[in-house]
Amino acid sequence: MNEPKRHDEMAELAGMGRRERAYRVHRPWKHGELLLLPLAGVGGGAYAATASWWMTALIVVAVFVAGFTVVRRIPPRKGLRRVTLHEGGLLLVRAGVPAVPLPWDAIESTEVDHGDVEVKGGVGRIETRERFATITVHLKKKREPLVLTHVVGQHHLAKDIEQGLRPGLLERLRGTLDAEGRVALGGLTVTEAGLELPSPVRGGPAIALGWAELAETGANGLTEVLIRPRDAKDRRIRVRNATVVRDFIEETRSLSG
Repeated sequence: MNEPKRHDEMAELAGMGRRERAYRVHRPWKHGELLLLPLAGVGGGAYAATASWWMTALIVVAVFVAGFTVVRRIPPRKGLRRVTLHEGGLLLVRAGVPAVPLPWDAIESTEVDHGDVEVKGGVGRIETRERFATITVHLKKKREPLVLTHVVGQHHLAKDIEQGLRPGLLERLRGTLDAEGRVALGGLTVTEAGLELPSPVRGGPAIALGWAELAETGANGLTEVLIRPRDAKDRRIRVRNATVVRDFIEETRSLSG
């Protein structure tokens, strides 16, 4: 039996259903300067053969791109090598040890550190585009967080994980609001009456924002909730699973009447 099929059967036994996607982990790009010597050799040989600087430059760039592409396809010698996404969770495939199933209900939340982010705003709309560098998966029962990096297609994986967690996260947030009347989400608190925003002054009191004072909300990728009051400046507040939090805010707001 080949490895992917064996892993699919393991996920089925763990109750996680069929595989939807697989994400490869590539070897970290370290010591890139080691390519300088062979590239210099390629450049010298290309110039000797063509006597053209621009042709030499094209050949060197092509060799560099090819080398970079090859490195990205080489899996790590140890540690995490692949993450497979299933209907009911993730399967972590590591080198030299059995794969580890991670059902959605074993995950508390996720946190993304992005490589760069572009935010576009306008009247009545909030648009974003982002790229991520690291995904931290916070596990329940105070287990050590799982840090995912060097994943090919990492921004898609981050969004896929958030979608998988969405039903359970929303259910947990609703339960906390019903039981306690408020849900603290980092610097942001959601109550039945509205939001409590962190003070712009360090150590200052929270700022209450009733639902009638709220014009619009949005999500800056998966990392921040965007709050647009009717008579104040927009606020961007970092939270985990920002798109789920944004939907929870809007749901609570709509139920307030």
